[in-house]
Amino acid sequence: MSTLAEQLQNILLNISQYYLIPIFIIGIFVSLTGFDLNVSSLFICKFRTYLFVNGIILSRHFLCLISIDRWMVTSTNVSIRNLSTLRMTRLLTMISTIIWLLFNIHLLIGFHIEHNSCTGNSETFYLSFFTFFSLIVSLAPLIILMIFTTLTLRNITNGRLMRRRNQKNQLLRLSMIQIIVYILSNIPNTIYTVYASITANYNKTNDQIVTDAFMNLMTSNLLYTYCAVIFFLYTLVSVTFRKECWSICRRFQKKIRTIYRGSEQL
Repeated sequence: MSTLAEQLQNILLNISQYYLIPIFIIGIFVSLTGFDLNVSSLFICKFRTYLFVNGIILSRHFLCLISIDRWMVTSTNVSIRNLSTLRMTRLLTMISTIIWLLFNIHLLIGFHIEHNSCTGNSETFYLSFFTFFSLIVSLAPLIILMIFTTLTLRNITNGRLMRRRNQKNQLLRLSMIQIIVYILSNIPNTIYTVYASITANYNKTNDQIVTDAFMNLMTSNLLYTYCAVIFFLYTLVSVTFRKECWSICRRFQKKIRTIYRGSEQL
C-alpha cells in the first residue's frame, strides 16, 4: 500500500475516532434526556450541522483520494506512480480540508430552526441550493469511486506491478465492498434530502410529520454507521491494514510500558 493511501486511511480513522465518536456520545445523552438542543438553540443547530456535514464530506473526499491513489500506484506509467508521495499527501490533505471548511460556511448562514426542526431556510433559495449541494457531494464521490476502481482493476489485470493473486483479490474485495457500503449507507440520506426539499412547503398531517422525522433519523444513522464501520471494513478485508494495526498497537503498548516503568522508578 502506498504512502498516500496509508496517510489518508489514518485520516479517515482519526475523523471517526476523535471527531464523530464524541458527537455520538453527546447525542446519546441529549436523546436520553428527551431534550433536543438541536431545535432549542440556534447556535447548536448551525454549529452541529456545520461539523456533521464537514465530517461526512471530508470522509468521502479522502475515500476518493484513496481510490485515485490506488490507480496511481498500480499504473504502468512511472510518472503517475511517482505522484504518490508523502509530500503530496500532506499538501492535498491540508489544502482540501481548508477549502471544504471555508466553502461550507454557507451552512452556518443558511440553516435555522423551522417547524421544530433544524433545516435549511425554505423561504429563500437556500433549501434548493442545499438539496443540489447534497446531491453533488453524495453522487460525485460514488462516480469517482466507480471510475477509479475500474481503472485500478484494469491496471492490475494488464500490468505486472501486482503479480501475487492474493493481492489482486484483496484489492478487488476492498474496492467492491467500499462501493457497496457507500451506496447502502449514503444514498438513502440523499434521497430523503431531495424528498424533504420537495415537500418542505406541503401541509402535512401529524402522521406524515412523524414519518418524515423517522426517515430523517434512520437515514442519518446510516451516515453515522458508514463513518463507524470504516475501521472494521479495512480490518476485515485488508491483510496489509491488519498488520499495520497490530504494528501500531504494539508500538502503543511499548510506549505505555516505558511510561509505566518510568513512573515506578520515580
